[in-house]
Amino acid sequence: MKKFIVVLMVILLSACTLGKAVTPRQKVSEFLDKYKNENTDILSQLDETIDTEITDDDQKDRYRTLMVNQYKNMEYEIKDEIIEDDNAVVEVEVTVYDYASAIKNSNTYLNEHLDEFKKDEKETINENDANDETTKDTEDDEMDTNDDNDDTITDADYDDTKFMDYRLFLMEKVTDKVKYTIEFTLTKVNDEWQLDSLSNSDIEKLHGIYIS
Repeated sequence: MKKFIVVLMVILLSACTLGKAVTPRQKVSEFLDKYKNENTDILSQLDETIDTEITDDDQKDRYRTLMVNQYKNMEYEIKDEIIEDDNAVVEVEVTVYDYASAIKNSNTYLNEHLDEFKKDEKETINENDANDETTKDTEDDEMDTNDDNDDTITDADYDDTKFMDYRLFLMEKVTDKVKYTIEFTLTKVNDEWQLDSLSNSDIEKLHGIYIS
């Protein structure tokens, strides 16, 4: 049974979209400032990702609002810059809204209150009707063995939308912030510093959804 959804926003600007920053430190600042300043490329990629991951229009709008709020309120401090030949590491401390705490709390609540996230009875009946002819014999054979497990939730009657509504509700209540350390690596190509791809965990830190 699918017990939770994590919408991971993978939004990175390629090197060509960044300016002509002279140093690795400046390159990283330029990258992060594009988030803080709600750069159109950033928001466009955000919308594309949300459209792929979320189907409900209201939930799309709510998630977008959460992420845009995260971006513009992000704080960062560059702690260190190490340059060795054509490679560099820039250590940054970012401060973001602690959406991860809401995600963890929603997962815990789901595990303890599964019955609250069942599909509506009408919806379940419609799905059963669509498959009635192919499943009737199997259901009859298994009816006796399932009499004591009527409250068990399966993938068939688990409602992802209900749970996403609950998760978004908790995320919208978040006011606490959390600090993360991210080490950005860069490579010099044709005398210009280029930002290397971030790991999934670092991307999650930028969005405040990192769970260790």
